[in-house]
Amino acid sequence: MTHDNMNTLLQELNAWKRADMMAELWWRDDDAAEPTVELDQLIRISDRYDVPCGLATVPAKTGEPMRKTVSGASHLWILQHGYAHTNHAPSGSGIGAWELGLHRPKSVVLDELRDGMLKLSQLFKTRFVPVLVPPWNRIDPELLFYLPVMGFRGLSASYKKNRPVPPNDLRVADAHCDVLSWKKKEARFAGQEKCIHSLVNHLKEKRTGVADKSEPTCLLTHHLEMDRDAWQFIEDIFALTTAHTGVTWLVPADIWPQPK
Repeated sequence: MTHDNMNTLLQELNAWKRADMMAELWWRDDDAAEPTVELDQLIRISDRYDVPCGLATVPAKTGEPMRKTVSGASHLWILQHGYAHTNHAPSGSGIGAWELGLHRPKSVVLDELRDGMLKLSQLFKTRFVPVLVPPWNRIDPELLFYLPVMGFRGLSASYKKNRPVPPNDLRVADAHCDVLSWKKKEARFAGQEKCIHSLVNHLKEKRTGVADKSEPTCLLTHHLEMDRDAWQFIEDIFALTTAHTGVTWLVPADIWPQPK
C-alpha cells in the first residue's frame, strides 16, 4: 500500500480516537460453498490478524466438508448467501442477475430461503448467523418484510443509493468497500486508492453524523476471485487497523445477536 493511501486511512482513524469514538469494522466474504485453497488462505489471514469473517455461504452448494472446515477455524461465521446463487431474471432483460427477485412466484423464493436457512442451521449450529446476503446484492424490497417472520435477524447487501427501508426488526449492515472490480464477469483488484476512499468515506460520514453511526463499515471480499494484489491489500488493512486502538473488528454474531 502506498504511503499516501495508508496515511489517509490512518488520519481518519486518528480522528475517531480524538473524538473518543471506536471505529467499528466487519469483514464479509461472498460465494463460499466448499473447502478450497483460496478459503484456506482466507482462514490463515483471519487467524494471523484475529479478524473475524462473515462467510456468505450458498446453502444448495455446501455440505459436510464445509462444516468440518468451519468447525476447525476460530474466526469464521456463516451467513446465508441466497439459496443456489442462480439467476432467474429473464434473459436479455438488461436488469442484471437476480435470484431474489419476483421473477418467480414469491412463495417459491421464500420456500427456498426457508430451506436454505434450515440446512445452514443444521450444518453449522451456533456458527450460523441468520443473516441474508442476496446474491449479486439484489433483493426485491417486497421480500424484506417476510424475512424477520422466517427467522432472519439481518440483511447485508450493497447499496450506494436508494437503499430500501427494511422492517424495524431486520438490522442492515451493508458492504461499503468491495476490494474487487467486476467487468464482464471478470474480477480484479479495484485498486488501493478506490478501496481506501470507500472505507474512509463511510467512516467519515459516520463520524460526522451523515451516515448511521450504528452500521459498521464493511470490507467485502470474494475469496475465489482474489488476485495477489487484493490479498495483499486486505493484509495491509488488517495490519494497520488491528494495531490501532481506535478500531475494532466486529464478530457477525455480535452485530446480529440472538434476541434475549
